Amino acid sequence: MLTTSLIKRMNRSERLLTFKGASFLSLITGAVAYTNYRERIKKEFLRSEGHYRFSHLVENVTPWQNMYFTWFRMPEPEFEVYHRFRPYYILGQLDQSKEVLIPQKFRGQEGYMVINPMYCYEGGKLSFKDIFAGNDFVKIERAALIVNRGWIPAELKDKRTRPNESNTRKLVKMKGVFRAGKDIHSYKYPNNPDNNEWYNLALEDIGMFWDLPNYHEASYYYFQTVDFEDAENHSVTLSPTKDELIEDHYEWRWNEGTHNGLEKTFGAAALGLFGLAVLSL
Repeated sequence: MLTTSLIKRMNRSERLLTFKGASFLSLITGAVAYTNYRERIKKEFLRSEGHYRFSHLVENVTPWQNMYFTWFRMPEPEFEVYHRFRPYYILGQLDQSKEVLIPQKFRGQEGYMVINPMYCYEGGKLSFKDIFAGNDFVKIERAALIVNRGWIPAELKDKRTRPNESNTRKLVKMKGVFRAGKDIHSYKYPNNPDNNEWYNLALEDIGMFWDLPNYHEASYYYFQTVDFEDAENHSVTLSPTKDELIEDHYEWRWNEGTHNGLEKTFGAAALGLFGLAVLSL
C-alpha cells in the first residue's frame, strides 16, 4: 500500500524513470537467479551421477605384474567412462617411511595430505647406462602406486605424534578410487624436493623423489582413499567422503544449497522489481 501511494504521487517523468530502473534491475536479478538455477540443476546431476558410480561393487584392481600398463598413459576418455568415481580396492605393502605432506585445508582446518607409496607389483627399470656398457639393462624391482591416504591436522605433522603408524611387511587393503594427475604446469607453486618442500600433488616429482623404478608409469594416475560408510579406518588420517570427493574433483566453490539460496533470493527480488515496474505504468 505504501508503495502504491508513493507511485501515485509521482509525476509522469518520475514514473517513467522508476519503470526503466525497476525493469532493468528485474532483468539483472532474474538473470542471476536463472544462472544459479542452471548451476544447481547441473551440480545435482553431476552429484547423482557420481553417487551412481560409487554404488558399484568394490573391485580389486591391484596391478599385479604387467597389469600396471592399464594405468600407463591411459587415454582420458577411457578413464572418464570406465574408472572415474568407480570404487576399487588395492592390496600391497604400504611404505610409511617414505612420506610426502602437502598443505591443504580440510573441513575448515589447516593440515596436510599424506602421500605414501604402496608396493604391490614388480616393475621393470631400463638403464641406458647399462645398455652402452653391454650389461643387462632391464632390472626387475618392486614398483609402487602413489597413494593419497587422506588428511591429518597440522599438529600431527611430526611422525613422532603418530606412534601407531609403523612399517610392516603385512599386506594392507585400501578402498578408494583412482584419480588422474594434473599437468605439472597447471600448478601455481612448484615443489622443491631437494628441501622436502611440497606444495602440490605433482606425481612425477613425488615418484622421482622416492626413486620409484616405475615413476614414469605412476605419474599419470594415483589412488585416493575414500571414506566409505562400511569401511573401518584404524589410521589417524581422514579420507574425504563421496560428496567431498565429487566437489573436489569438479573444484566447486559453491554447492547446490548455496545456489538454491541465491536462486530464491534473486528470484524474489526480480519478482518484486517486476511488480514495481508494472505499478509504475
